[in-house]
Amino acid sequence: MRKIGHPVSSVPGLILTMLLLISACGEIRLISDYDEITDRKISELHQKFALHFVQLERMAGTEDANYENFTNFYDEVKVDVRVLRVRAGVIDKNDILIRSLDLLDSNISDLELLHKTGFRQVDEIVPIRNAFDSSFASMIRFITALKRGR
Repeated sequence: MRKIGHPVSSVPGLILTMLLLISACGEIRLISDYDEITDRKISELHQKFALHFVQLERMAGTEDANYENFTNFYDEVKVDVRVLRVRAGVIDKNDILIRSLDLLDSNISDLELLHKTGFRQVDEIVPIRNAFDSSFASMIRFITALKRGR
């Protein structure tokens, strides 16, 4: 008659096998690796927006602040975001940044619609500028964490 081993006696062997398998797999990453080009391009894009809002705040209520004087800005930043979006899309596990860029693209469209109605006072611009700054701060914080390997 053959003796059947008690299940508890095989637990150490199972644990050892699992540990060997886990160590053989290497590091498991749930988010993308750091990308220096994306980091630089997002900082450059943030700088374009900072300049845009400084100009709008200075010109608010004048003809110089009219949307027609800023169409090149909107064209440039839309292209910048869409190029970044494509780059982010080809990097594995980059969903967080992709969603942030999609939201930024949508916010640019909203800003453009607001700009078409005109900015008469600085008070109309400040909360919008702050929202864009927060969006960029989140992306920069995320990319900095990737750079540090967190």
